[in-house]
Amino acid sequence: MVLNSLVLKRYFEIFFLVFLFCCSCFLVLNNVLNGSQLATLQSAQVPKVTQNFNFSNKITQRLKVLLGCHDHPLISEKRQYGDYWLLKNFIRGRLSEKMGCSEAITWLAPISFAIFAPGYDFKIAMDSIQYVRNCLKESHLIQNFVTFHIYFPNRHMPDYLPTTEEEINRWPYDCQSSVKPYEKSTRADMYKTKNNLMYPINVGRNIAREAANTHFIFVCDIELFPSKNLAKQFFKMLLHNEALIPSQDKGVDEYRVFPIPVFEVTKTSSVPGSKAELLQMLKDKLAIPFHKFVCKNCHMVPGYSKWLNSTNVTTMEIIEVAKREGKFASWEPFYISDNREPMFDERVTWEGQSNKRIQNYAMCLLGFNYHVLHPAFLVHTPGIKKINHKNPRLKYVGPTNSLIRKKIIPEYHILYGKNRNCRV
Repeated sequence: MVLNSLVLKRYFEIFFLVFLFCCSCFLVLNNVLNGSQLATLQSAQVPKVTQNFNFSNKITQRLKVLLGCHDHPLISEKRQYGDYWLLKNFIRGRLSEKMGCSEAITWLAPISFAIFAPGYDFKIAMDSIQYVRNCLKESHLIQNFVTFHIYFPNRHMPDYLPTTEEEINRWPYDCQSSVKPYEKSTRADMYKTKNNLMYPINVGRNIAREAANTHFIFVCDIELFPSKNLAKQFFKMLLHNEALIPSQDKGVDEYRVFPIPVFEVTKTSSVPGSKAELLQMLKDKLAIPFHKFVCKNCHMVPGYSKWLNSTNVTTMEIIEVAKREGKFASWEPFYISDNREPMFDERVTWEGQSNKRIQNYAMCLLGFNYHVLHPAFLVHTPGIKKINHKNPRLKYVGPTNSLIRKKIIPEYHILYGKNRNCRV
């Protein structure tokens, strides 16, 4: 998802998120922001999850030893970030603050959320954050697990910023209002739009990545719904296959990430709750591989047929290991990683596209292996995407491609080496 600076999906232009696994947290947030039909949490489940939140559980401690990771506190700070001011860990998740680097609670985990909010969009962002943190039945989950970072260009400052945590918490909100704060303005009304600002999506991605306080991360758009028990199954798989965890003591330092197949469903369909339901929807043509009609090769995973035909749905497994080469050279996967992949190139914007592809080009040059996960999957917010030849973003594609070809690729060849099998 990306709540964009269109914030909270349509109006914030927040776009980006890094999560740390856990489907539920992500699903709940999507339910809040996108209004999609999702399985709802039963209130009786929450205390049980909270009671399980501790650092002494066997899985967490075993993973911490295997990973050799260190806990990092979430410290609020205001600092310069290139041409931007960054309010890092501006509003912290209450439980996220206490989580360790190997935390693996049943199905909840921290979300590191970067929001682009220049000028008066900052007020819209704060109004919206306060609303979702205090006025929804899922607000306790957002308060506990979501940490918000806000950034804006130094030439487009807000008129006012709260300077203390107390001031932030006192920011007014109205739970009785008939109109949610993120529904009070249109994209055309936004400061970003009126001032013709580009959306620096990769700046947000990097901010959220750098602020994540767990060893494994899942950089994902907010409009994508993970399958159930994704984190729990992933951690169990690691514990049963320790070879997947890099060990510098053994001299092994393989670069790897764990991609997850992505699908989209028709506008009137609900998000499938299981692989069996997804397979039936594919059979009934209510679901298709992501971007099938826009850029099929961009999201077709290696081993797709094996993924569809595998009958093991109780434990997570690696269904295929591949490079981003050959017919997968244009692949733009969503993946779980240990945060060692190259940072996103901040010269590439959302409007110009290719903002993820250039990172995967760098990963190809470095020789990353992609371990495709099964039975995990992602589903985009209901609605099948088609090519729109009148999309106003298209005018930025040419200049972006020229920047990549003339400037970025030559730099990457010096930094990461050359490989004729890799392409943007």
